[in-house]
Amino acid sequence: MLGFDHSKRRRATSHSAKRALATAALIAAGPNAGIAIGAASAADMAVKARPMAAPVVVYSWTGCYVGANGGYGWEKNNTNLRPSSDAVSQAFWSPAFVAGAAPSTFGYTADGGLAGGQVGCNYQTGKFVVGIEGDIDWSDIRGSQSIDTANVPGFVPSFFSTGQSLHWLATVRGRVGVTPVDPLLLYVTGGVAFGDVHYNLNFAFPGTNDFQSISSSNTETGWTIGAGAEWAFANSWSVKAEYLYVDLGNRSLVSIPAGSAANLATTLTENFQNRYNIVRVGLNYKFNWASPVVAKY
Repeated sequence: MLGFDHSKRRRATSHSAKRALATAALIAAGPNAGIAIGAASAADMAVKARPMAAPVVVYSWTGCYVGANGGYGWEKNNTNLRPSSDAVSQAFWSPAFVAGAAPSTFGYTADGGLAGGQVGCNYQTGKFVVGIEGDIDWSDIRGSQSIDTANVPGFVPSFFSTGQSLHWLATVRGRVGVTPVDPLLLYVTGGVAFGDVHYNLNFAFPGTNDFQSISSSNTETGWTIGAGAEWAFANSWSVKAEYLYVDLGNRSLVSIPAGSAANLATTLTENFQNRYNIVRVGLNYKFNWASPVVAKY
């Protein structure tokens, strides 16, 4: 006779009872039971992580730099020539100026290239940058004018030549700028300027052996103001373009006479102007004290 497994029967009865209790609980909970079960199941599911944003590199202008530059400069010069203020010079030369045998004004354009180097430091806070820069450039900005006079009644023909040249130019300037986008700096600049200027005049009445001349080289001091833009194309390198207006003031020089005895006691005075427009481009290498700031998110 086969034996009956009472343990299996008891387990089946137990499972049936559990299913009956679960069904009764769901009926008692009503319609919200499905929502609760769904929420619990959702909580058990793994949450998918959001993708991380790509890091954004922000360029910093803080640091010191060295560089080289080159460009072009020009000025429109109007110089005034006159007898010196003493009575002898006025009496001797005034008739020639009144008659037009001697020119009282020279007008010429001085222009040429320039090239050199610069050093500076910047400090950036937010979108604003402040700094200081010094530079020195060799210059070949020069100009001159020659005038011949003839057929002036009572005067022999004469020859006049005057001019000036800027041999070097240096500036020390502050810079204040803003960065509309990280690698671009727009700035205004201003400060003091220095330049070595050579002046000359040759003034001759060969027929009467009357001569006057000026030859002088002076280091002039003045001021400069301008604006520019600089673009950082790499972590340490940037290029710039700028315009400067440079005013080195006026220089009045007294001539040296030669020739006839009457002329030796007289002098002429010429007033030279030194106002330059400078445009130039440059390349800078920055020492990276401050590394670029990386925004992680």
